[in-house]
Amino acid sequence: MKKYIIKLAGILTMGFLCTSCFDLDYEDYSNINSENFPVTESDLEASTIAVYNTLCNSFIMQWLNNAHWTLNELTTDELNTSWGNPWQQTERFLWSANDMAAKTCYENYHKGITKATRMIDAYQKSNVNATKKEKYVSELRVLRAMYAYLLYDLVGPVPIVTDPNIANDVYSSWEPPRPTKEEYTSFLTNEILDSYQHLDIQLSAENIGRLSQGAALTLLLKIYMHEKQWSEADNISKKIMDLGVYSLMPSYASVFDINNEGTSNTERIFVIQRIMSNTSYAWNYFSCVMPASPEYKFTNSPITVSGGLKMPWSFYDKYEENDSRLETIIRYYTDVDGNEVDYRTVTHTKATGAIPMKYSEDPEQEGQMSGNDFIMYRYADVLLSRAEVLNELNGPNKESIDLINQVRERAHVSHIKLEDYTKETLRDFLLEERGRELYCEGHRRTDLIRFGKFVEKAQEKGFNAQEYHALFPIPQSAMNENPQLVQNPGYEN
Repeated sequence: MKKYIIKLAGILTMGFLCTSCFDLDYEDYSNINSENFPVTESDLEASTIAVYNTLCNSFIMQWLNNAHWTLNELTTDELNTSWGNPWQQTERFLWSANDMAAKTCYENYHKGITKATRMIDAYQKSNVNATKKEKYVSELRVLRAMYAYLLYDLVGPVPIVTDPNIANDVYSSWEPPRPTKEEYTSFLTNEILDSYQHLDIQLSAENIGRLSQGAALTLLLKIYMHEKQWSEADNISKKIMDLGVYSLMPSYASVFDINNEGTSNTERIFVIQRIMSNTSYAWNYFSCVMPASPEYKFTNSPITVSGGLKMPWSFYDKYEENDSRLETIIRYYTDVDGNEVDYRTVTHTKATGAIPMKYSEDPEQEGQMSGNDFIMYRYADVLLSRAEVLNELNGPNKESIDLINQVRERAHVSHIKLEDYTKETLRDFLLEERGRELYCEGHRRTDLIRFGKFVEKAQEKGFNAQEYHALFPIPQSAMNENPQLVQNPGYEN
């Protein structure tokens, strides 16, 4: 089914062995240096792809419980749970610097950044063809910026290792203070602007899951929007559209169909690949969202379900009745005994709400694991982002309305009209439309923070969220290692 992934899986395995030195535990990696690695193009390929491995155990990970995705969804109105910790701790805003699911992401993003810095240094010192070297170094600089931005999204600006002398010295006692917000974001944007043009505009089938120009620019768009730098975001969103390689898929469900994971999917900009043939790179999304009782009947084969994550009915009710996006959110289904179930009427203890199916079933699924690729960036997000940017710059305008209606038309819901909105009401509408379109894609927490609604939505769920919860604390273990770090406000004790 996913033959184009097989080569990548092999390279990932090889590359991960080559970079096992990046684990938290000390290992002797002095035998890998710029003279003996990378030497060949295959070395370059393997070591570059190995740095992507951090995405598989940070933003999306095998068991999801400590994933950045989970932090960005459970803290919002899109998901709920009755599972124990760390799930409830995340949903109910009960984390602390000593005890939080975000610690895993914090550590892994730092590892990914340091991996990238080491490999950039190795490539720059190698004898590899100059053109290829420039391309791979550029790819790693953008990937490093991605990890650094995701880290910034969680905890704000913190020191990161971009000096190869520090990255390659395992005995270094590096204890810098926190950079300013301006210093940090300037580094991110400059890294991407200096690098993105050296990446491919279109990816071949065997390179699905790697960064392209569109992915780099979408990351840059996310950074500018995070900082509310609307003019810069205007320019970048237009650049993405002008690449001419992306368009909406004909139906919403087709975007997430496992049969459309190749180059024919014109909407996907960047994905994190999952591989069922190697369960270390699979994930348990279906197991988390599907109901255990009455048990949902899968089309292809029975799987293990635990059913602890659901979409609250209050969010489900934001959709119009004929919205085709509801085809991927299950309320009515057939259980394993052949009974028709309206899940809204079922009493259950693990989570209350509809089933955010999102992805099509994986026919190769085994037990809890499936191999559906996770879509991190896609074109509908860019269209809605540009609509938001133009509204912030100009107020309601024809282009914003047309972009929103392009997305809504695919969902078979009514068009909105320019004359019906003010800048404020269109802003509110865009937040809800982004929720309907991008549910369970890991954007909701960042969106709610940007729109100033994060705390309000959490309090509506009955939780004691405060403004300082927009950032997670720096883990206490990191504070202990570097006495120069200053904790985020609200977490000092």
